[in-house]
Amino acid sequence: MENIKIAVVGLGPAGLTALKFLREEGFDAVAFERREKIGGLWSYSENATYTSALKETVCNVSKFVWGFSDYPLSTKSLPYPTSSQVAAYFNSYASHFNLQDHVRFNTTVRKVTRNAADTAWDVHITNPDGDAVLSFDKVVFCQGAETTPSWPSLPNRDKFKGVVIHSQAYKNPEPFKGKKVLVVGIGNTACDISLALRNHTAKLYQSYRRGKIMVSRTSDNGIPFDAQYSWPEVRLKYCLDSKLPWLMWPVTNKIMTNKMINDTARFGPELPGMSRNEKLKYAERKLREDWRLLPHPSMAHVHPGAQEEFIPALYEEEIIPVKGFKSFTADKEVLLEDGTKLEVDVVIFCTGYKLDFSIMPEMEMDGAAGLPLKKAVEEPLVKMDGGDETAGENQGSQKPHLPRLFQMIFPPRWASSIAFMNWMSPQEPVWSVRELASMAVSQIWAAETAKAAGEPVRTDGYRSPALLPSLDKMNAEVDAYQNWWRGEWEKERSLSSGYLRAHSFYRFLHDAAGTGLYDNIDHMFTGRGWGLWWNDRELWTLLAKGPMNCYSWRLFETNPDGVPGCGRKIWPGARKAMQEVYENYEEFKHQAEARYKENGNQVKNN
Repeated sequence: MENIKIAVVGLGPAGLTALKFLREEGFDAVAFERREKIGGLWSYSENATYTSALKETVCNVSKFVWGFSDYPLSTKSLPYPTSSQVAAYFNSYASHFNLQDHVRFNTTVRKVTRNAADTAWDVHITNPDGDAVLSFDKVVFCQGAETTPSWPSLPNRDKFKGVVIHSQAYKNPEPFKGKKVLVVGIGNTACDISLALRNHTAKLYQSYRRGKIMVSRTSDNGIPFDAQYSWPEVRLKYCLDSKLPWLMWPVTNKIMTNKMINDTARFGPELPGMSRNEKLKYAERKLREDWRLLPHPSMAHVHPGAQEEFIPALYEEEIIPVKGFKSFTADKEVLLEDGTKLEVDVVIFCTGYKLDFSIMPEMEMDGAAGLPLKKAVEEPLVKMDGGDETAGENQGSQKPHLPRLFQMIFPPRWASSIAFMNWMSPQEPVWSVRELASMAVSQIWAAETAKAAGEPVRTDGYRSPALLPSLDKMNAEVDAYQNWWRGEWEKERSLSSGYLRAHSFYRFLHDAAGTGLYDNIDHMFTGRGWGLWWNDRELWTLLAKGPMNCYSWRLFETNPDGVPGCGRKIWPGARKAMQEVYENYEEFKHQAEARYKENGNQVKNN
């Protein structure tokens, strides 16, 4: 393995974990990062061409369910870490595992091409010393999907004399003090920017075309929503989503709509003599009539937003919701879809990003659902999440382009030497899923490398090597996914590119990584889990009753002999880490429920 050179492009959470797992398998892996520090968008940068979380950003994932699989968070940290705490965690992780020694900072990878002999990949880089071309056997793309801004059409842009920027360039509210600002979009970024601006601007409008699932991170009692669902429960949901989508998605939408209404009532004003049902009706009326956040696109197609302060800001009229942006009309004037004209000094477009596959010109695109096969050099840009504001751009006959990636990661033709970590749009915490994907890629490439070297396949009763299927099978799977995705896109044009079919995707990753989780505990209807319940009730309780976190991926010994490609390494501290999270969560829950009872179980402001 040590003779196999691998380039890792980008050093956010995906790049960090890819670098770590590949080196643990014995590969000679090195990472390239165009910035001077690690952390990806979680490392704040004043550079307007770098996407970074705002200083005010708070993580949407609670401390009970996030953190890498062998590096626990402090149990004393806040329930929802700030962006600076997330960045500090990534830096601590890199230092703990000595990853910085294998990173080339201030180095931009411009493109990756196959060499003339068809034996390796030429990685074209630019750094302070100039340009160079380096040779690698394999490449992992981890540069993130939030690099190339996506803009809607901007009619009459030349008429507007104010400031027009993309959210990528927004860093802080200071330049906009006393200005009239229009924020375009209704995703988390748009809401975060509006909230940061609300006490600084003369007037603050937020423009959006359609509704949005907007929920609190917590339940009424203050318990993090994401910590209330265990591994078997989430597996059951994924299974039913796959088998009974006609039933599950309406049910899921109803549950989320009810939570949204309930959260809105909780954040609303305390009106004398108003019963709980009246509060809920009042909240729903505000959501539907005044703010147009209901109805919303289905959870089958888009992820929800998570905000605590946005709804209160709407109640207080600190943010004024308006219809979708249509065009510029004068020096300081814009036209909305309902014909309203607004006088504004600044327009900030929070309209998402496009993933640029031209970094690998040989990357294959489309080739299914009636679209011809093309190369990325012809159609390089793939629209990622952008809320509703660019959905209108896709209402015509122009269909989005999709990369040909087996299981959202591997281009079939180059699956044994190329992996993309930046296209998947998971339902679970994204950096956790990318760690699992990194684990899977390292095992698959170790198995493929051992196979190419003629090493015998193990037959000792443990796991088989994580080998890739045939080229035909991978292409068939890609075709099936693209056919499914395009069918769903016809129903909902704001469908996220890279949206997962969770049931099959997570099973593939866990099987390839060799976590052994599905073998030991699954949803209740499989029967798997009874053996664990009988033999180790404590561990069963942690998995079946506690928050779902990544430490469980390192519990079960699936590869005791360390055979390449037959399973990741266990982490001896995994069980202890799970126990500490479980106990910490139970204590937090007990205190939260006690406070809730003291308040009389009423829907109240946080």
